[in-house]
Amino acid sequence: MVDLYFSFRSPYSYFILPRIIDLKENKNININFKVVYPLAIREPKFFKGKNLFTYFLLKTFDYMRVKRRLNMEFNPPKPDPIKQNILTGKISSHQPIIFEISHMGQEMTNRGFGLEFAYELSKKIWSEKNWNSDENITKVLKEFDVDLDEIRKSIKVNEEALINQIKQNQKEQLEAGHHGVPLTVYKETSFFGQDRFHDLVSLLKSDGMI
Repeated sequence: MVDLYFSFRSPYSYFILPRIIDLKENKNININFKVVYPLAIREPKFFKGKNLFTYFLLKTFDYMRVKRRLNMEFNPPKPDPIKQNILTGKISSHQPIIFEISHMGQEMTNRGFGLEFAYELSKKIWSEKNWNSDENITKVLKEFDVDLDEIRKSIKVNEEALINQIKQNQKEQLEAGHHGVPLTVYKETSFFGQDRFHDLVSLLKSDGMI
């Protein structure tokens, strides 16, 4: 089994998903998908002193590099799942998007579709304007025969449990050795970043798993 710690705000989490899905579907590797809140929620101090020129611009250049190498569709999200002023790095106290999609991701995980749902939604986050519209979310959920109104009601009823599950994921993530995403873990060995995927594969091969 491979644990995957994932954030809906992380481009690198999105970039690793096709390869993780390939492990699951074509290599028969069991993937334990674990939603965590973005660093902006978990560790807002991480962004102290980070702004457009000291952080975000450099990151964007790297996102484009990875996009080209992996031949994946990618554009800066509109809107950003996290409400943050990238000029100053200041994170808003009002977050109208990230909690709903994180809780939806956890609910879909509980229903057995977490990884696949994350990929389908991430493709919209990183390519389409107004990806978070009810119309777009409905299209994603329809692929899993899930109704938007129904899952929103379920999330509202189970919100405390969903939050606790995500917090438990975050606790286990730190115990695994890192606060960043994507983080893959196999047999107590952790690999931080989408660029460490080949190291994960090498370990799986050495164990005769693939």
